Amino acid sequence: MYVATMKIPHSSRRRSQLLDVAVAALLLIFFLGTLLVRSERGSPGLAVALPLGVLAIVPLAWRRSAPLLVLGISGVATFTLIVTRDTPGMAAFGPLIALYTVATRSERRISLAAGIVTLVGVIAGGLISRPDRLSWEVFAFPVVVISAAWLIGDNLRVRRAYVAELEAKAARADTERAAEMQRAASEERSRIARELHDVVAHHVSVIAVQAGAARMLSEKEGNERGAHQALAAVEASAREALGELRRLLGVLRHDDGEGPDLAPQPGLRQLPKLVNDVRLAGLPVELNVIGEPVPLPPALDLSAFRIVQEALTNVLKHEGPVPTSVIVRYLPADLQIDVIDSAPPRPWAERSSSGRGLIGMQERVAMFGGELVAGPGASGGFEVRATMPLTEAAP
Repeated sequence: MYVATMKIPHSSRRRSQLLDVAVAALLLIFFLGTLLVRSERGSPGLAVALPLGVLAIVPLAWRRSAPLLVLGISGVATFTLIVTRDTPGMAAFGPLIALYTVATRSERRISLAAGIVTLVGVIAGGLISRPDRLSWEVFAFPVVVISAAWLIGDNLRVRRAYVAELEAKAARADTERAAEMQRAASEERSRIARELHDVVAHHVSVIAVQAGAARMLSEKEGNERGAHQALAAVEASAREALGELRRLLGVLRHDDGEGPDLAPQPGLRQLPKLVNDVRLAGLPVELNVIGEPVPLPPALDLSAFRIVQEALTNVLKHEGPVPTSVIVRYLPADLQIDVIDSAPPRPWAERSSSGRGLIGMQERVAMFGGELVAGPGASGGFEVRATMPLTEAAP
């Protein structure tokens, strides 16, 4: 069985201790007052009642730290008062409060046993002190009062445990959600890194081959020595960069046992084919390209394609066949991609239960210092807008 616990701050424990002391002091004052009034009326036994009343009330100051011990001391003192004085007066609140505390802080089997013992003690004390005046009140009143104290304390304990368990579950859910988001981001970075490996490794391989060919031509035709050295340096640098790239990112292929694939990755030129494939899957999509297309760096071109692909996949997966438009804008300094569907607006968290699609797009946009906005569109539906700078675009 799971038992939730809560750490109580030191300041809260101090306030609780002061409150318990105040309650005990207040009860003791009332008890002494009633005791003095009875002594003025000629009631005997003041020397016995005073220490017993103190024993029944004062331990309440430590009721939270040692509830069972306090209940035992207060109960015995109150039982003795009942036997010797017929009525305990204000001292009767001592075992009642102690029993309530036991019910709030102990397991039910322990608090129930404590309640039964308390009830038996009160009834036995009444029978001993008033054997000639037996009536139903001797049994009914203690049962009602003691049962009420135990029920209130037990219900409070159950409620506290329930709230603590909910808080613990919420904390665990937050931790698991954060870990899942971190895993998703890590997996997405790995996927992006694999794609970048393919793009960069392909071009670096071409550089190495071209530089090597140029060096051999330079040696054959007897060109200047400086050109030969420069071309040799280009070849060496390219080969070294390629080797480092393979060593750093090649491990990403180990999970599936595949080697590096140097085939070119898709880009925005493949958007018409992507849109056609999505249409065949049942999603009505309209593609618009605004502005004059310019050559893009391979990594930016690939990321732009993947953003559109992921956004359309999310629409098809979470909204179904709703009309959707894809707008690619070639601005003077930025590349802007809008994917807008006509689904009823609702929070993004409801559209993507795992959040992996959004994480992937965020990672790709952040890689180029861009900005991603996802949410209700200005004209209805949902909009995913990715803006990435073209500062590295080829002329």
